[in-house]
Amino acid sequence: MKLWKKIALGSATVLAITSLAACGSGASGSKSGTAANGHVLTFGKPDGPQTNNSNPFLGTSAAAVQGYRFAIYEPLVQVNDMVPTQKPEGWLATKWEWNTDYTQVKFTIRDGVKWSDGQKLTAKDVAYTFNLIKDNAALNTGSIPFGDISTSGNVVTINFTSNQFVHTQAIYQQFIVPEHIWKKQNPSKFTNQNPVGTGPYVLKSWSTQGVTLTANPNYWGGKVKVPTIRYIEYNDNTALTNAMTSGKVDDGFVYIANYKTAWLGKDKANKAWYPSTLGNTTLFLNNEKGAFSDLAFRQAASTVIDREQLAKQGSAGASTPISSVTGLPESGKSFIADDYKGKTFKTSLSDAKSILTKAGYTGVGTKDGLKDTKGKVVSVMLTDPAGWSDYDTELQLIGSELQSLGAKVTVQNPSYDTWNDQIAKGNFDGALHWTDSGFTPYNIYLDSMDQSFYKPLGQSANYNFGRFQSPEATAALKDYASATSDAQRTKDLATIQKVYVEQTPVIPVLEVPLWFNYTDKYYTGWPTESNQYMDPNMTAAGFTKVLTKLHAVK
Repeated sequence: MKLWKKIALGSATVLAITSLAACGSGASGSKSGTAANGHVLTFGKPDGPQTNNSNPFLGTSAAAVQGYRFAIYEPLVQVNDMVPTQKPEGWLATKWEWNTDYTQVKFTIRDGVKWSDGQKLTAKDVAYTFNLIKDNAALNTGSIPFGDISTSGNVVTINFTSNQFVHTQAIYQQFIVPEHIWKKQNPSKFTNQNPVGTGPYVLKSWSTQGVTLTANPNYWGGKVKVPTIRYIEYNDNTALTNAMTSGKVDDGFVYIANYKTAWLGKDKANKAWYPSTLGNTTLFLNNEKGAFSDLAFRQAASTVIDREQLAKQGSAGASTPISSVTGLPESGKSFIADDYKGKTFKTSLSDAKSILTKAGYTGVGTKDGLKDTKGKVVSVMLTDPAGWSDYDTELQLIGSELQSLGAKVTVQNPSYDTWNDQIAKGNFDGALHWTDSGFTPYNIYLDSMDQSFYKPLGQSANYNFGRFQSPEATAALKDYASATSDAQRTKDLATIQKVYVEQTPVIPVLEVPLWFNYTDKYYTGWPTESNQYMDPNMTAAGFTKVLTKLHAVK
């Protein structure tokens, strides 16, 4: 389906908290003593052609989009988005301690870890990585307010100028790079075509046809049991699905239409698991220009969109509609403020028309005849990348619903790179995009309306693509992030949700499923619904752990 996700710090994923559960094999596919002999474990995504760039800090690099950066680079601490109540697990760090107001953390760095070029990992490498982010705004996409960063022996102390409770996961999951390589480079431009990491794999070859990695002989965690892995990009969901059903891809991050027949029915070894996280799929709206800059049109659009149909037709029911007006998925229902408990979205064309009529629009409901209060024809440009068949179908449905209000609608499906540039620079009216997840709803609202992400039209924004501006919401988000009690966070969340509901900065539509389609015909040990030891997303920091748990079917 799509790249998961654009995140805080050096684009390390903010996904959530860790599992210490052992990985059960659970193999049920074809079994043979030589099943994995000669088989290269292959991962697939449908983002189209990539360029040779393995810079892990850049969310648009091939390493980030395809996911192989977390085969090469590793986080300090593993956290598990699937079971957020479980304790974090030490990885490159063996110990971490926060002070009481979350303005300082101390990491004890694991001994005996080597970079893939043979040099030793030290606490100075960790400090260097965080200083690199601190000193380069382009890398600090989460606007983390770093203070002094220092080392003493194998301990790294990181200070912050404000409470970082909501960013603990991003800090834990920050991948670490070697100072001796990166100090010679411009980190925002370095293509890093010969990456050096501490992870279980090293890059063997890169081409537009596929990226091949082999086991890291210096890996501190021991010899991995899958000797060679490969990452391939396909032009669209259909091409990737065909590759999977023909046995060319073992793990495909893709929406498969009619997956029960098209995928599961092809082989008993084929599996599918689509867990949701505490995020949402949102129609981001351009609040700064065009039709959605008017609140009445935003409200009417939200009212006319049929979320049930989006789920049924866009993802064949694999996605769940967002029902709460707060935009929270089912997993976040405990965070709904008292004022909005039980309040759900109701789809109504007549109500949507009434909103526009009362606001002074004319031509409501006529074909391409809707005019705003200044007499200007209302036109809308919706955009999502070609090949994302679920989003593309959903966008067409949304377009037809906006047309029923009388708006003139254009749906564009450009390349991923073009689309990414469009939404970052505000060259769109509406676009489906996911929000980050976490152990609280903070990221949903941060991504949707925090002014810290605001950039003038034409400049690239990291989230809040719609340029929504609300000092009230921004202040509440900042206070939530620095709160020292659940009572204060509850109060702030009520303020945040009030702005979100009443001002409609975005239109939440669906929960965010992780498209995990895999086969255990050759290799097993994957996360499963019954053994959720880690997020199964191949682009997430936790996938480093998954790669160490896989083994050949015997």
